[in-house]
Amino acid sequence: MGYYIGEDVRANIHTYKYAGEDHSFVSKYILGPYWNWLVTLFPLSVAPNTITLLGLVLILLNFVSLLALDWKLDNSTSLRVGVLDNFEVPLPVVSMMPNKGLPSGLDGTPGTMHAVIPPALLVVWAFSLFMYQSLDSIDGKQARRTRMAGPLGELFDHGCDALNTTLGTFLVASATGLGRSYWTICALVSAMANFYLTTWEEFHTHILFLSWFSGPVEGILLICSIYLMAAAFGGPAFCLSGIWNATGLVNVSFVREYLAWMNWPISDVLMAFGFAGLLANAFGAYGNVYASCKRKGTSVSEPLLGLVPFVFQCVSNIAWMLGNGQRVFVQGSLFIPFLCFWGLSFAYLVGLLILSHVAKTRFPFANWLFIPSLIGAVDAWLPQPLLQTSPAAAQGVVYGALAMSVLVYGHFVYDVITAITKETGRPCFRVVRSKDGN
Repeated sequence: MGYYIGEDVRANIHTYKYAGEDHSFVSKYILGPYWNWLVTLFPLSVAPNTITLLGLVLILLNFVSLLALDWKLDNSTSLRVGVLDNFEVPLPVVSMMPNKGLPSGLDGTPGTMHAVIPPALLVVWAFSLFMYQSLDSIDGKQARRTRMAGPLGELFDHGCDALNTTLGTFLVASATGLGRSYWTICALVSAMANFYLTTWEEFHTHILFLSWFSGPVEGILLICSIYLMAAAFGGPAFCLSGIWNATGLVNVSFVREYLAWMNWPISDVLMAFGFAGLLANAFGAYGNVYASCKRKGTSVSEPLLGLVPFVFQCVSNIAWMLGNGQRVFVQGSLFIPFLCFWGLSFAYLVGLLILSHVAKTRFPFANWLFIPSLIGAVDAWLPQPLLQTSPAAAQGVVYGALAMSVLVYGHFVYDVITAITKETGRPCFRVVRSKDGN
């Protein structure tokens, strides 16, 4: 077997069975019939993982279009400054965070009222994201149709979802004018935390729970709605307009006189709503884990240790970003590459966790990609950094960490796919039927 799946757990691969509970009204009564129809359009010769990969390709194309137009998020950052400094609107927009939610190192950023992301592209992003959701929802159905369901399908599906978590945050940051602000980091951490909690919950309960409001269903539909709403009203600047201005309540004298301080940007309100949803999902996930532990007669507190790796990763990376004069925020060429490193590190973290669930091994508390996060954070907070001594040196460290994450996660993906396909006899991107037709 491979590096990540040893001979001692080979038999466990064959005992894996997927179990899930979906409590979403939307997926059951609205999107469910559409998904059941959509999967019939794919021939039985198309492998389920091919459908999953096709969905990720759509998101990658969206990401490439963002890189072509605003790869440093300079424009969305300037747009945030320009709109929040514009006092000619019916009612001034009030940021929910001090300094417009921007790091102090970005003080003096010139404002603009012109967005480089055209409304038409936002429509494309919305359509691509919706199709990603559609394809992500039918890959399991295709697996059952082709009798190719198995552990590799769950690993591949979750791996693509983990990558989409980071890529989607970039697109949201641009479409809503968050730019290189603290709000973008809040959005990324919230999205990652929801995903990690679901995976952690599945490890302990052996059931994938989707609540009445989940990221894969309602969350994606909300983001699609944001893209379309912004496109309909002129672009990303709309998401920075105050909630009273956008809803027309600014014309109510009581609102203008007593609630002007609440004229927050739509984007800020959405991010705060997302954080509130995270808290609700955290309680729900632990509730399911608690109930499972009680049924099994095991410790109800020990599973909480499994949250430590994610917290450690987040704290280390945030500390790195805030240290060394907030260079990762200020130096635009570092922001997206750094978050790509973080995203790949996160995908590796949850990949190890899902693999442990599938192969029935011990909880993975540590991994190689913690090392660059810890080194970068410590170095950034030294009185005189040893590695990040200049803009060029800082860029070298960030790009080096990104390269390491590509190699480590790439090896993980290759090794796991190779090992499982060899063990099960089922290739990743090809449908294979046995002699009896099954």
